[in-house]
Amino acid sequence: MSKKILQLLNIDKFYGEEVIIKVLKNINLTFYEGEFIAIIGQSGSGKSTLLNIIGSLDKPSAGKIFFKEKDISDFSRDEMALFRNRSIGFIFQFHYLLPEFTVLENVLIPTWIKTGYDTDDQKNRALKLLEYVGLKDFVNRTSNTLSGGQQQRVAIARALMNETDIILADEPTGNLDSESSSQIYRLLREINLEFKTTFIIVTHDSRISNMCDRVIEIMDGTIIKDEQKNPT
Repeated sequence: MSKKILQLLNIDKFYGEEVIIKVLKNINLTFYEGEFIAIIGQSGSGKSTLLNIIGSLDKPSAGKIFFKEKDISDFSRDEMALFRNRSIGFIFQFHYLLPEFTVLENVLIPTWIKTGYDTDDQKNRALKLLEYVGLKDFVNRTSNTLSGGQQQRVAIARALMNETDIILADEPTGNLDSESSSQIYRLLREINLEFKTTFIIVTHDSRISNMCDRVIEIMDGTIIKDEQKNPT
């Protein structure tokens, strides 16, 4: 059986003081090494809040989070930032590349955040990742000269740069046409199988969730389905 990598126990998330709005209610989930997971649900269901808590961008109001059996629930802001940089990669609907930076420089950004500099080995890793995602001929181009699909490929290479255990993707093809979307998801699946990286993907697209090994559905802040299935 695959190794347990992240566990959420009795997670609640609420906002407000006089009027309390409960966004997540008693969430219990365990994620394993190498899984390819979709989180689905209607707008306002709580799926983005759940993804933010999984990615340590937000803290739960109650409950515990364990990463590789270590309780990280009470990490300070600085500890959480360090954890994110080393253990979590992010791919968003908007790629958030720096337009004045080259493709190579954008991929190196997580390394700069982690250590403040880059080495020849890290540059070589970035170049290999760009080759892997099909952009070896674009390394010196500024990101704003690329197509939407190419920019998202840069974002994928950037997410892989620090060899993180988990990659979180929030509607990563929401701004792409159907052909580009299919290409990006095939690439994510290849990375999942090649590197055994755990992918957790928030999506509205049933074609995407049908590609996943596991589908988690959330409604009104509660998990209503957690289904293991064979990928198609």
